Amino acid sequence: MKLYLSIILIFLIVLITGNIFYVQSIDVSIETMLLWLFIAILICGVSSTLITITTRIVPEKWFNPFRRIYKISPREKNIYLKLKIKKWKDVIPELGKLGGFAKNKCKEPNNPQYIFKFLTETCIAETLHLLSAISGILVLIILPKQFFFTMSLPIFLLNALLHIMPMLVQRYIRPKLLKIYNRLEKLQKEDQIDEDSELINYI
Repeated sequence: MKLYLSIILIFLIVLITGNIFYVQSIDVSIETMLLWLFIAILICGVSSTLITITTRIVPEKWFNPFRRIYKISPREKNIYLKLKIKKWKDVIPELGKLGGFAKNKCKEPNNPQYIFKFLTETCIAETLHLLSAISGILVLIILPKQFFFTMSLPIFLLNALLHIMPMLVQRYIRPKLLKIYNRLEKLQKEDQIDEDSELINYI
């Protein structure tokens, strides 16, 4: 969380400083510039909030980890290895607990129902972060054209970065969770077969 806040703070300081010099050259007041900056931040915040609420309202079956869109290919796995996600994933804020399911730690690694829920939550998180990154386009559309390069585009890119990073983390950890889930399911079926065999022999 501290890393994210630091990035945002440094970004805002640089953005405001740059735009103070810029507006003087285009005869726009600093107050007007700050107002548009506030509107841009509000657009990103409100759109992300609405998307998060929506993903919690729709049925969880929409986020089944076995759906094609949530599958990760071996080539994609290699990309995540090259990005060294394992080294920096823990500095990404984990806000799943706000939705009722924390994903910063696997609390029940031997419970297939829990692992499946965990998998579903990664799909929900991936979806909402992707949509939130895309929604940043509203900033490019709504803000005045004169602020496109000095404000709209930088805010759009930062918003996209802050959402794409956690989205990649979800896709990075999902194959590992799927491996655990499939193993638990296999063991559970084997135990059930053994129980049925014992019952048949008893009869």
